[in-house]
Amino acid sequence: MARLADATPVILPTSISENFLLDSKQLESKVNEKSRLLILCSPSNPAGSVYPKKLLEEIAKTVAKHPSLLVLSDEIYEHIVYAPATHTSFASLPGLWERTLTVNGFSKVG
Repeated sequence: MARLADATPVILPTSISENFLLDSKQLESKVNEKSRLLILCSPSNPAGSVYPKKLLEEIAKTVAKHPSLLVLSDEIYEHIVYAPATHTSFASLPGLWERTLTVNGFSKVG
């Protein structure tokens, strides 16, 4: 989809050893003045990874440094989370409401 919009996607690899979660330092190194959209999936399917609030706050600091960067936060599985994990909506973090597009739906709600 990015290429259809004449954009260049930058894919940040994740690993099983990090529970398939984005490394905030790696994100910081890849975001620049041309960056326009960060796509986050939490909770994710099929890995079931849930971003802890602390990691989301680290990502939010990077986003805050780049005023042209928006976040598309896929939270369709927010109600399918197993303890001890808890879901935190990216838009609920300070200053991120206006810069976050939240994707959700009804079919995954228990």
